[in-house]
Amino acid sequence: MDKYEKVCLIGEGSFGKVFKANHLELQKTVALKIISKSGRSVKELSSLKHECEIQKHLAHPNIIKFIESYETIHEFVLITEFAHMSLSQLLEQKKRLSELNCVQILTNLISALYYLHSNRVLHRDLKPQNVLLNKAGVAMLCDFGFARSMAAGTHVLTSIKGTPLYMAPELIAERPYDHTADLWSLGCIAYEIHIGQPPFKTMSILHLIRLLKTQEVTFPQDVSSEYKDLVQGLLEKNASHRLSWPQLLYHPLVQDLLSTELTRLDDNQTHTPVPGVGFDYYDKRRG
Repeated sequence: MDKYEKVCLIGEGSFGKVFKANHLELQKTVALKIISKSGRSVKELSSLKHECEIQKHLAHPNIIKFIESYETIHEFVLITEFAHMSLSQLLEQKKRLSELNCVQILTNLISALYYLHSNRVLHRDLKPQNVLLNKAGVAMLCDFGFARSMAAGTHVLTSIKGTPLYMAPELIAERPYDHTADLWSLGCIAYEIHIGQPPFKTMSILHLIRLLKTQEVTFPQDVSSEYKDLVQGLLEKNASHRLSWPQLLYHPLVQDLLSTELTRLDDNQTHTPVPGVGFDYYDKRRG
C-alpha cells in the first residue's frame, strides 16, 4: 500500500469505501476500493476474491481496468483504473441525455457486453451506478461483485443477483436465466438515460412484480422510432424473444458506430478474450 497515496473519498456504502488515489511509482490516478473484513461471512470474502479473479482477466476499453489487489488481516483492497464520474451522477446533473449521447454510451456498453458474453461472463448487476465515464465521456462497466463465469455446457443460471429496478422479469419470477438478463438491464439503462427515469419506477418490490407482468413500456412522443425499437427489443418480457446476439450488433441505431468500434478493437487487439470460448460463440449459437 506504500506506493499509493489517497487523495479523497469518492464513494462509500455497505461494500466499503472508494478513494481517489495516486500511484506514486507510475504517477497516475487510480481508484482504491477498501473493503473491511469485519462482520463479513466466509461466503462474502470468497465472493470478493471471485470478483478480482474475473476482473483481472478482462481486457476491454469499455470495462474498467483491474490493476491489482491486496489482502491484509483486516481489509481487502482492489485497485482499478480511475474514472471521472458514474452514469448515475451524470443523470443527477442532466436528468436525461440527448439521443446522440445515449447512442454513444449504449455503443460502449454493447461492445463491453458482447465481449463479456462471448467469453461466457454475465455481469448480473448492470445499472447506472456501475457504469463509469472518463473525461472523454467513454462509458466503462465496473463492479463485478455479482458477475458469474458460466462453465462450458451451462446455458442458464438460477441464483438471484442484481438490483430490482434493473432486474429482468425471469429473475424477479425466480426462473432460470441466461445472458439475456444483462440485455434487459441494458434496456432499462437505455430507457432511463433518454427518458429520465427507469421504465418501471416503484419503491415496492411487489408493485414492481405486478408492473413487469402487466404494464407495457411507454415512450414520450419526442423519442425517435429507431431508439424506441431498440429499447423495446431489449425490454421484451419473454427472454427468448429479447433482442440479443448477434442481432443487437446490427440494429440500425448502433450498427455503424459499433462496427467502427469493433473493427478498431480487432485492429488494436485490445480485447484479448478471457479463458473460455472465442468471439464467435453467440454468432454460432444464435445466428
